[in-house]
Amino acid sequence: MPDIQRRNTALWAGFALIVVALLSQGLYFTRIPGQHVFPWINLALAGVAVFLLVIGLVRAFRQPQVYRGKISGSILTVVALAVLVFTVTMFVQVRNMPASPRAPQVGQKAPDFTLNDANGQQVSLAKLLSTPIGNAQPKAALLVFYRGYW
Repeated sequence: MPDIQRRNTALWAGFALIVVALLSQGLYFTRIPGQHVFPWINLALAGVAVFLLVIGLVRAFRQPQVYRGKISGSILTVVALAVLVFTVTMFVQVRNMPASPRAPQVGQKAPDFTLNDANGQQVSLAKLLSTPIGNAQPKAALLVFYRGYW
């Protein structure tokens, strides 16, 4: 009578953790309290996921009669390693962003400017602050600056 094969839970737990680690990469860019912790959590999740996947892979190759997952374990481990490399790269690259000393700070009055909007029309800050909205004169304008490299 052949041995009953068991599901290799370390492989699937590692894969689930690597998916969570990849999704949590996006949490770093949200404005929630304690966000400075997320890069470390991402690294920890990805590291534990790779560890679990390696354990599952070793089980699958050393005890193939008991544990399944030679092929799927190999594929999942390679994917997890790629996500770990991506996570470490993002962790390092986010810290290499140059400072923007000339950007206005929160609460500071912005200098007047004129830029094109999404429709190609020129819009100035002075015009935004002088154009009534409904029956009220605007008191302020919310400016959002996206930093990046294009």
